[in-house]
Amino acid sequence: LGRCLQYRRGISERVVRSHWSKPSSSQTTEPSTEKPTAESNDVDFATNFKNLLPSQQLRRTMSDAQNKQLDHLIKQVELYCYMAKKVPTRIYDESWRELLEMRTVLERVCKLEFYAVKERREERDMSKSNEALFKEFLEGQAVNYNAGGMGYGPGMHELIANPLRRKARLNLVDGARIYQSLRLADNPTIVMDMQYVFDGKHRGEFNIKRQLQYLITENMHASRPLPLIFSNVANNIHGRGYMEKSLGYWSGEYLDQTILPDVEAVGPREALIKRTGKKKPKIVYVSRFAKNVLDGPLRADAYVLCASYDQQRESIIAAHKDHIEAFRLPIDRYVKWEQGPKVIPFPNLMRIFREVMDSGGDWKTAFYNNISKRHIEPMNPEVQAIRQSMRESQVRERSSIISAIIDSYGEHP
Repeated sequence: LGRCLQYRRGISERVVRSHWSKPSSSQTTEPSTEKPTAESNDVDFATNFKNLLPSQQLRRTMSDAQNKQLDHLIKQVELYCYMAKKVPTRIYDESWRELLEMRTVLERVCKLEFYAVKERREERDMSKSNEALFKEFLEGQAVNYNAGGMGYGPGMHELIANPLRRKARLNLVDGARIYQSLRLADNPTIVMDMQYVFDGKHRGEFNIKRQLQYLITENMHASRPLPLIFSNVANNIHGRGYMEKSLGYWSGEYLDQTILPDVEAVGPREALIKRTGKKKPKIVYVSRFAKNVLDGPLRADAYVLCASYDQQRESIIAAHKDHIEAFRLPIDRYVKWEQGPKVIPFPNLMRIFREVMDSGGDWKTAFYNNISKRHIEPMNPEVQAIRQSMRESQVRERSSIISAIIDSYGEHP
């Protein structure tokens, strides 16, 4: 406790500059000559920290031992909020449960930083869609309208949807394209291996789901779609419910007028045999950890993509388990990756395969057309030095906070 109080006194100046101690709007209208004191800042901190505390409903659902752990966790979070620059303004009960399940102080500090960054990102996104931006848009449209152009808005032209554009007809057109692709023998099949989405240990399931939604939509509307199969989808409420409710393409209107991707409970090889009827199809499992390099035209019958971030080498493990030869994309041969993680989203991968199929093996053009420019454009050395300095400062700050929490309260109660 004594060391905790020393840390609290030593960082009081930092707390004054934190976003929790910013003056209110009424205080900013008139300049004040009074300097903030440590006592007033402690009162503001205590008031704001009450918003972070778990609810009584959460405590009633816990045992006495769990409530004791929660009290210990609250003390750690309080010290973190007093010292850190990135502090969330609200911690929900679900987040408190997540923090309780974490074993180390490092994991909890990183999670609290994530909550704070997520809040700032949401606030920034909301500020982009405020009334000022809409007013600026209307002013630009008024300039076009007054100049004789097509300006849209109140008192100007109105945008009316095409009355001939019907969803039923669009489904028929998309379904006809997919049927034509299925009839062509030279079109390879893309198989999404979903086994790691339903194992309960996968991180970033929401981002994977969103990428799969974009992948299906873009493939259906493409001029030359590729056949698509979802394999290793459990034939139960959880697996089928994920495909129908989360992805949202297996429920709705006009389902009989289009061709949706196949959903199979078996592995990639069995699913492809069921689709094509070939006894020994040539299959390639795409993995960034594979030794072999995929290059040239697409000559295999199917290419399997692992629906995960592949942080634990899931793709190479799945390929070995299913006895499928693994290949990695020829990114290093054609692209100089300048910055960021060497990961390509699934919709971009699908576009790359389509372009390579249409061009007969031009991987370089397909990569440069579908990889984000921030990954392939060199960074300014000055900007890189500033980012490196900021990153090192964040690491030092995090280390000091973790040391303070462990010295004051220990790792566990």
